[in-house]
Amino acid sequence: MKRGVVSRLSRAFRGDLWTHRWALVLSTVLEIVAAGAAILTPWPLKLLIDSAIAHKPLPPLLRALDPGLSPEALVLPLAAGYVLITAIGAAAVAWQKIIDARVAEQVNLELRDRVLMHVQALPPTIRATHRSGELVLRLVDDVKVFVRLQMRTVPLIFRYATTGTLTLAVMFWIEPRLGLVGLVIVPALIAVALWNGRQLHEASREKRHHEGEVAGLAQEIVRGLPTVQVLGAEEHARERFGATNARSLEAGMHETRLEVGMERSLTIAKGVAVAVVIGGGALLVLRGSLTVGVLTVFASYISNLLKPVEKINDLASAVSKGLAAGERLLALLEHAPEVRDAPAAVQIGRARGALELEDVHFAYPDSGGRGAAVLRGATLRLEPGSFTVLLGKSGAGKSTIVSLLLRLFDPSAGTVRLDGRPITGISLRSLRAQFAVMIQDTHLFAGTVREALTPPGAEMADERLWEALGRVGLDGFFRGLTAGLDTPLGEDGVDLSGGQRRRVALARAFLLDRPILVLDEPLEGVDTANEALIVEALKRIRDRRTCLVITHRPSLLDCADAVYRLEGGRIVDGMSIVRGRGSAAGAGQ
Repeated sequence: MKRGVVSRLSRAFRGDLWTHRWALVLSTVLEIVAAGAAILTPWPLKLLIDSAIAHKPLPPLLRALDPGLSPEALVLPLAAGYVLITAIGAAAVAWQKIIDARVAEQVNLELRDRVLMHVQALPPTIRATHRSGELVLRLVDDVKVFVRLQMRTVPLIFRYATTGTLTLAVMFWIEPRLGLVGLVIVPALIAVALWNGRQLHEASREKRHHEGEVAGLAQEIVRGLPTVQVLGAEEHARERFGATNARSLEAGMHETRLEVGMERSLTIAKGVAVAVVIGGGALLVLRGSLTVGVLTVFASYISNLLKPVEKINDLASAVSKGLAAGERLLALLEHAPEVRDAPAAVQIGRARGALELEDVHFAYPDSGGRGAAVLRGATLRLEPGSFTVLLGKSGAGKSTIVSLLLRLFDPSAGTVRLDGRPITGISLRSLRAQFAVMIQDTHLFAGTVREALTPPGAEMADERLWEALGRVGLDGFFRGLTAGLDTPLGEDGVDLSGGQRRRVALARAFLLDRPILVLDEPLEGVDTANEALIVEALKRIRDRRTCLVITHRPSLLDCADAVYRLEGGRIVDGMSIVRGRGSAAGAGQ
């Protein structure tokens, strides 16, 4: 186990537990009560054996309470005392488990929310280094494993440690020689556990790494299932998945071998410990230095001391898995967002919609931290209410322009302004609230058509939803379905064609009443008839919004106020294309 792992995790996540500190204090008190009950539990049995059966004198305190008690009269009170102590211990443990379970669920929820919020703040390029399946594993499974370490494994270790400490103290008080044996046994077992735990931690981390690879590849195969089927690549996908699973299997078997080896060593050590304590205690009884009742107490205590040994294999495994999960969560949380609110960032209301890029440079970093420049001094101005078309070859940087306007990235040089204010001085939330966007990589969440269309947190009448669908030529299609707006859509709109998915996303953008409309290839996959509908809809809303459209369709060039072309990382005037089309049309006439 690396040095400093626990301290780093403690610094990073202690705030999550501090919020619930009073519940955890109560849980700790209950743990101590349970430990005290475990120490007292064998004493009624000791008194029954020594005083009621062997007729030895009662301890002075009990004799003072009722010096005339007969041995027969001792049986019922001592039996009742045993039941009472056991009941108190059981109640304390049960109450403590309920408190810890409640806190664990709350911490689980809060930590998942924290991780999700952090992932949402990371740039889209995070998926170049982290598969989506791995990110899902971090968000769901690693959070669960790490919280289990904090709220189940650590309290259990504390309980065993508290019980063990009190047990050793009482053993020394009763018979120092046997107490010394117990004191030697416990550190020896801890040493064995730590020695095995280091190897187990590394094995657990390796196993979780391979599990992340399996989850990532599985999600890729499922998402790309149509492509796999069309290419006839089912066997190749199975082979890749099988090879990845085989590596995960080997890592899991290595972890299991270490766990089994650790369990074998500890079982042998436990047998030696019991033989030494019970054998030594029996010799002391034969010599008259110890009573049978006290030997019974020692037998119970050695059982208490060795009870963690029975669980230490599971505890070590849980600690290793929990620390490995915590390390992966910490590595993800330490992946700093490239874009965040400036300290003096301001919230703005509805903007006029004037956008400007001034001498903007940008390059996507590669694995070495450098990348080929995409934009080299790009300059562009969009006036409020204008309709601008941006052209360019694939990979020229058109979608990068959209990302910079939305501050998914910041330019390496130059300035992007909204209504004359640098967008770095505007809070991200209020900046992005100015844009209605349809990006090229359309995504629809599973749900109903109504949920897919309705903006987050808004309520809209059915008439507005049908109107938006009518603008993109989908109202007839959905009216023909039995459920209409309540028609369920599968994950990523798998029930729809590619063109239908894009039109639903376009309708969603139309429903957002925002001053700036940005559309990336809105007519891709749309037939001629529906293309005319969409163009007409854009003409109706263009006067109320600043529109930026990335397209290759000539039908949108005809209604543009300005046309620009992205070439060599710079934005140049593209109106010559429109004039050229007009001249060609005139010549044709």
